[in-house]
This record gives sequence, structure tokens and C-alpha cells, in this order.
Amino acid sequence: MGYGYGRRGRWWRGPPGWSSTMEPLPPPASGVLRVVAATDTGEGLNAPISYRFSRAPYFTVVDIKDGSPMSVRSIPNAMAGEARGVGVAVGQWLLSSGVSVVVAPRLGPNTSMLLSQAGVRVEVVSPGVAVGEALRRLGLLRH
Repeated sequence: MGYGYGRRGRWWRGPPGWSSTMEPLPPPASGVLRVVAATDTGEGLNAPISYRFSRAPYFTVVDIKDGSPMSVRSIPNAMAGEARGVGVAVGQWLLSSGVSVVVAPRLGPNTSMLLSQAGVRVEVVSPGVAVGEALRRLGLLRH
């Protein structure tokens, strides 16, 4: 059978109702730039950027149109505690959610490779900076 297979050759996926994946977000509207930052808290634009990316406690998703935030969401990272494969899983979630820009102090090699191959722009920002301030410094937000 091999690794990961339980009784009768079935893949074990955990107890019923349990999931360590995150549902993709609906795609952004036309002309809207979707930016994601890994953050330590769920405080929206005031949340500090985490020094970790794929294992950060929250992802703050900001949809920007014409330099103004259209929506701001803080989403708990359901994949943060997984044993392995978190970077690729987070990268796939970002791509399926229509992300155009990622803001982070650094990315792991798997996440970095996946995002660069998909053409997602990665902006390097120091950890601890508030998301709103980082987006203003990068010229993505006007005010």
C-alpha cells in the first residue's frame, strides 16, 4: 500500500467535519488588486505583519481599487499547524483566491517558487509593520 494509507487502502482524512484546508475566496472584481499579507493578529489594516508567512496565524486580504481599500478581511490560517506541505498549500490557496500581490518579510522556497511561476508580485516588508502602513509605503494605498 504505502505511506498514508489506512485500513483497506483508504486515505485517512481525519474525523468527519475536520479540514485543514481553506476555501478559496471569490475572485476580485474587475480592476481590483487583491493583496495578501501574513499577520500576527486579525486587526485588518492595523495588524502587524508576521515574520512567518505560511505559518502565520492570520492572512489579511485587502482588495484595492484606485488606491483605496474596497474590502479588508482577516482570515485565520487553518493550515498554520500542519506538519508539512504548508508552503505549497498556502501558495495554491493564494492563487485560487485571485491574489496579485503578496506582502511578507520573506517566503519559504516552495511558496516563493509557486508564486513566481504564477506571476504573483512579492513585496518585501519588515515584520511588525502594520498592513496599512506597509501598503502606503509600497504606493498601493493613497491615504
